[in-house]
Amino acid sequence: MDIPMLADPGSSVHEAYGIVEPYYFHRRDMYLPATFLVDKEGNLKWLYIGKRNSDRPARELILEQLSQLQRK
Repeated sequence: MDIPMLADPGSSVHEAYGIVEPYYFHRRDMYLPATFLVDKEGNLKWLYIGKRNSDRPARELILEQLSQLQRK
């Protein structure tokens, strides 16, 4: 499966989709980690926001969500 990925160090994707407010950490705004599944038109189809900095969705969960989106 060929899936484009995007790193968002400036948090512009968080801001563009209006997901969460940043929190202040070590003198800068930070966002909790998030995984977005976005269609080719830029529509947000699935979102996982971590509850802490180390919280990421399991690979299996992401693959299941992708599989469900492909069936629609």
